[in-house]
Amino acid sequence: MEDLSRAVDDALLKGLECPVCMEYMVPPIKLCTNGHNTCSKCRAKVQRCPTCRAEFSETRCLALEEIARSQKYPCANRQRGCLECFPIEHIAKHHDVCVYGKMKCHYHFIKTCSWNGLKSDFKQHIVAAHSKSFILEPTFRSPLLKGTVGVVSCFGELFAYYKQKKDGRFYCAVQLIGTNNEASKYKCEFTLRAANGIEQISNTFLVRSYTEDFEKIFNSRKCLSLDEETINLFVVDEKHNLTVTLSTV
Repeated sequence: MEDLSRAVDDALLKGLECPVCMEYMVPPIKLCTNGHNTCSKCRAKVQRCPTCRAEFSETRCLALEEIARSQKYPCANRQRGCLECFPIEHIAKHHDVCVYGKMKCHYHFIKTCSWNGLKSDFKQHIVAAHSKSFILEPTFRSPLLKGTVGVVSCFGELFAYYKQKKDGRFYCAVQLIGTNNEASKYKCEFTLRAANGIEQISNTFLVRSYTEDFEKIFNSRKCLSLDEETINLFVVDEKHNLTVTLSTV
C-alpha cells in the first residue's frame, strides 16, 4: 500500500513539472488558451506556450494548485544526494540551509573570491584559500578597524564573522553556517577594551544564521553596533582591542 501511495505521489509530482525549467510548479499556476501549464517564473520569460505555442491566458489552474499545496516536494538538491521532502510552504526555507546546496564564500564581502560551492565543501575551501584568517579557537582577537571577514571552527561547527564601518557606525556580527534553530544554541560576546586596560564595553548577542545576510543583521542591531564617536575612544594607531568569544547558550 505504501508503494502504491508513493507511485501516486510521484505521478502527481510528474504532472507538476514545468515544461520549460523542469522544476515543480507552485501557485499561482496559469494556463495557455489550450489548457497547458507553465510555472510563474517561466511564464514571465516566454511569450507563448512552450507546449503548443498558443497565447497565455490569465486563467489559473485552481485544481492543480490545490494538488500542489497537498504534495511534499523533494529538495532541489536531490541529484546531489538530499532525500528530504517538504510541503510547499517549507521547501524554500529548507533550500536556504540544505547541506547539499550551494553558498558564496564570505570573503566576497571584502575582496574578490568567486567561490560558489557546496556547503559541505566550504571548510575545505577556507583552509585552502583563506587559511590566514581561519580560526580554531572560540575566543579570538580582531584588532583591525577596517572591514574584516573571518571563519571560526569550534564546537564542531563553522562560524563566520564580519566587521564593518558604515555610515558613521561600527558593526560586528557572527553567523553560524546552519539554520536559525541551530544558531540559537550559540551566543557571541564582544569585548572592546581601552588602552588603559580599565575601560571596556561588553555586549552579548545570539549568533545569527547565515541565511540572514550581514546587512540585515546590522540593520536589526542584533549585533555589536557602536557610533563612530564611541569607537574612536578605543582606537590606538588605527587598531582596537576587540575580543570575540563564542559559547553555547
